[in-house]
Amino acid sequence: MEKLLMVWVTEKQLKGDTLTQGIICEKARAIYGDLLNQTPRTSTDEASEDSFKASRGWFDNFRKRTGIHSVVRHGEATSSDVKAVEVYLKTFSELTEANGYIPQQVFNCDETGLFWKKMPNRTYITAEEKILPGHKPMKDRLTLALCANASGDCKIKPLLVYHSENPRGFKSHKILKEKLQVM
Repeated sequence: MEKLLMVWVTEKQLKGDTLTQGIICEKARAIYGDLLNQTPRTSTDEASEDSFKASRGWFDNFRKRTGIHSVVRHGEATSSDVKAVEVYLKTFSELTEANGYIPQQVFNCDETGLFWKKMPNRTYITAEEKILPGHKPMKDRLTLALCANASGDCKIKPLLVYHSENPRGFKSHKILKEKLQVM
C-alpha cells in the first residue's frame, strides 16, 4: 500500500500539486480500501476497511520510512535589505527623540493582503527533492489596512478594501456593511 502511495505522491509532486498530511492520509485510506476489496478473503478474515486508520502516528512513521518531508512553497519571493533596515531604525529613533515624540504620538499603518482562496503554502515532497518550484496562487484577495500607535493604547478601526462594493456573499448571507467592525 505504501509503495502505491509513494507512486501517487511522486505523480502529484511532478504535477505541482500541494500535498498536506490530510490529503496523503485520505489517499492512503482509499488505496488500502481498494487493495482490501481486490484481495480474496474468507469469512474468518477479520481485516476490514476500518482496521486501517491512517492516524497521525502512522503518518509520522510513513514519513520517516519514505523520507518525504514538508517544505514551504515559494511563489514570487522577495528579499529584504538588512543594512537599510538598521540605518532606518537608527534614523527613526533619532528623529523621535529629537522632536520629543512619545509612544502615544507615533503611529504605524500597514496594509496586508488576505488571499481567501489561496491553497496552503506547505507541501510534502519525496526525499530526493530538496525544493519544489513555485506556483502562481489565485489572486482573489481583499486588502486590510491596520493602524495603531507605538504604546498600543490606540487602535484604529481596520480599513477593508475589496474589488466589489457589494460582494455576493454579503447578499446571500444578508450581511449589512454598516454593522461590520471595519471602515
